[in-house]
Amino acid sequence: MSAAPLRLVVAAYNEGPNLEGLFARVEAALAGRPWRAFVVDDGSQDDTASVLARLAARLPVTPVVHPVNRGIAGVFLSGLRAALEGADADDAVAVLEGDGTSDPALLPAMHERLLKGDVDVVVASRQVPGGAYRNFPPKRLLLSVAANALLRWVCGLPGVRDYTIFYRLYRAGPLRRALEANGDAFVSVGGFACNAEMLLRLGPYSRGAAEVPFVYDYGLKKGASAMKVGGNLLSYARLFRIHAAAARGGAR
Repeated sequence: MSAAPLRLVVAAYNEGPNLEGLFARVEAALAGRPWRAFVVDDGSQDDTASVLARLAARLPVTPVVHPVNRGIAGVFLSGLRAALEGADADDAVAVLEGDGTSDPALLPAMHERLLKGDVDVVVASRQVPGGAYRNFPPKRLLLSVAANALLRWVCGLPGVRDYTIFYRLYRAGPLRRALEANGDAFVSVGGFACNAEMLLRLGPYSRGAAEVPFVYDYGLKKGASAMKVGGNLLSYARLFRIHAAAARGGAR
């Protein structure tokens, strides 16, 4: 097992009610394993900042503060760049949602899968046997299932069935190369379609992906979702245009 700390990027927008519980579960799941978390406070208007200050006083938690809300694309860029600073090529970088729905109990299995060395991304997947959606609002469930089916058909990345999930583990070296090559365009489409875009941007620098089953329990979340369905549909439309253009370029 790698002695390097597992680096966690946690997206937090108005997650004051959720963060204490999330990190209690992180501590339990990673007992005996070194870790460090970079929590991106994306212009929260609740008590997220004060909760983070308490957590940082007793845990290896580093707040990454956006004075104003920059959206999930900005969160990914700030969080991943902070986590990659000083990371070795084989270190692991995980991305979790701050609302508690990314179950930290799965982190050891995801890390062990990455340590096998044959892939550079491990996806916590609802789309493989053993994975599932639980307590999901019907509108969000429909969007997720439909988007993943379409992305599998259009993009067809080997080893990937769940394109829209936040919860992943990346190998630091390929992730750094993809970020440096693409800059801010690593997440150019905005919205939650950025999850799929990152896999596409990472593709040329990666040995591929694997999935581990994940039961996503939406009932663990406290408070309202920040997802806007209309805006995310536009984000997916932009993503498909980018993928189509890349495919045409590769066919020349």
